[in-house]
Formats: sequence, C-alpha cells, structure tokens
Amino acid sequence: MTVHSPLITSLPSSRHEILDFDLVTLGGKLILVAAALGHHVDVCTWDPVSDHWAEYKLDGPAFDNDQPDLAVVGAAVVDGRIVVGGGGDHHGFAIWDLETGKVRLENDASFRGSTNSTVRADFGGRSVFVAGYPGGVDLVDSRVTESDEDEDDPVTEPGQPSPYDSLVDIEELECQSRASSAAAAGLLAGRPVVVAGGRHGGVLVWDIEEERHLAKFDNLDETPTEFALASVGGRTRVVAAGGQSLVLGDPESNEWDEPVTVPGDEISCLTAGTVHGRPFAVTGARDGTICVWDLAEHRLLGRPLQGHSSEVLGLRVADLDSRPVIISSAHCDSVHLWAFPS
Repeated sequence: MTVHSPLITSLPSSRHEILDFDLVTLGGKLILVAAALGHHVDVCTWDPVSDHWAEYKLDGPAFDNDQPDLAVVGAAVVDGRIVVGGGGDHHGFAIWDLETGKVRLENDASFRGSTNSTVRADFGGRSVFVAGYPGGVDLVDSRVTESDEDEDDPVTEPGQPSPYDSLVDIEELECQSRASSAAAAGLLAGRPVVVAGGRHGGVLVWDIEEERHLAKFDNLDETPTEFALASVGGRTRVVAAGGQSLVLGDPESNEWDEPVTVPGDEISCLTAGTVHGRPFAVTGARDGTICVWDLAEHRLLGRPLQGHSSEVLGLRVADLDSRPVIISSAHCDSVHLWAFPS
C-alpha cells in the first residue's frame, strides 16, 4: 500500500493554534476560515493555493461584554462577504462579519451553557449554522442580522419580523462532542433534517419543518458522538462514529449496519460525502490517525494518513484545482492538506 504524506503543512506566521475550521469559496477561491487560539487573533483565513494567512479580530458580543471566546466556528458567504458563526466555553452563539469584525447576530445561550460545536449546513442554496450544546441544538440562518440603531436594547418595530424568528431550537437533541461533526444536517427525501444524539438516548434524525424525529436508532456498544450524511447506493444514510467504531444507519429501517473497527485511538471527528461518484467517510482520531473509507464497500482506502501526532480537531474534503483533497487540523499542530487516496 502507498504511504501518504501531506502535500502541504501550514500555520499562521503568529503560530496560533487552529482550534476548528470551515471552508468557503469566494471569488472562485477555496478559503479556510479558522478559530485561532491567541490573545490578539480570533479568526484566521488561509488560501491553500498561495499558502497565505490573514488574521482578524472580532468584536465581543453584547451579552459577553468582553472579547470573543471563539473555540468552534462555521463560515458562509452572504452577499459576497464571509460571515463567521461560532461560540465557546464562556458565551453563546454569535455571527460576525469577518472583514469588519462587527457582530451581526447574537444568541445568548447562557441558559444552555457553552457552545460545543458549530457546522454550516446548506439547504437548497440557503446556508444555516447548526450550533450544538449539551442541552440542545439551534439552527440560525446565516443571512439574518440585527439592526445597528440601538445595539444596547434592540427593539423590533411592531409588525416587523425579528431576526430571531428564524432561529430553530431543538431541545430533543444534544451534542456531546466539540467537533463540527457533533451534529450533521442535510436533506433526507427532500426534507431538511438534523442528526445528533437524543437527549434521552439513541440517535435521532430530526425533521426541522415537522418538528419530530423521522428515525431513531438505538445506541451501540460504543455510543456515537460524531455524525454525517452520505448517499450510499442511491439512498441517504446516516454515518456515525464513536469510540473506535464507524457505522452506517438506514433511516427507513432505523437499523445500524455492522460496525467496522477504525485503526488508531478513539475517533474525534468525522466527515463524509462523495468523490468521483463514490461515497466516502474520513475519520480523525485522538492519536492523530486519519482514515479514509469507501462506504459502499465498507473498506479502508489505503493506509491511514500519518502526519499529526495529536488529536485531530477538524476534517474537510474539498476540490482544489479540480482534484479532491483532505484538509485536517490537530491539537498544537499545523494544518495539513492531503491528496485524496484512490
């Protein structure tokens, strides 16, 4: 088997640790948007083609009255501008304009506790941030913004919609992981759904519009904490991971397939999709191991990717110069870009 090494390893010049990241395309360019650990930087962006980093400061949300504590992040493009959604251990979810650093919307989730995870979901051209907490999941439209007229006490004019009207609160779900894969969102039979752990056990596929679960899976021996959706054999399947197990679930039967054992330590993050018409999953582990899986054949593609020596915090698959690549981040390590194994 071929031994894979990263094509690129990179960090900002400030050497700030990348905690979490998302990918957007702006002006035809793939851009990584990351939460960074540092006193003078909140968010970094990276252009992998030029290997150029930029660093940004964000305003503190009003409910926090301090600087952002951004540990989890999602990103979207709204009206040609990058907007960033995320939160951390000490404040709820908020959305910022990246270039100006101004807060667009803030959701004081102090009643929930810390913001555990954030991921962007695209529903038919509409980008939504999925914010996960130990006690629920919120969906926030990336396009909404508060009025700037009275930032201290925003009041909605009578008869005018509030920016908070679009917020969807799902108390039946919970996110136990700090990775973006703590919840998955997408379309199932044309209906927008969220997949995450159920507050009372099991794994739920939640219909956002009907406000009910479409499918419920029992817990496995190793409780799933990471989730994705992928089309396998022409049908949408739930991809779940927990401990050292990776498993497919059928939303029609509410049944899990036989789990496969993943090399390395416990799984810390997950992503899934389709490359060259083949469904795949990529898992990252606490010991730095990254594995790429053919979901149709339930097999590992090549050897595990060995480049990180610490917990993998984030994974994404994207097209770069018309070829599929994997981008990963890890604790106290640089961002790695890998060729997708054939």
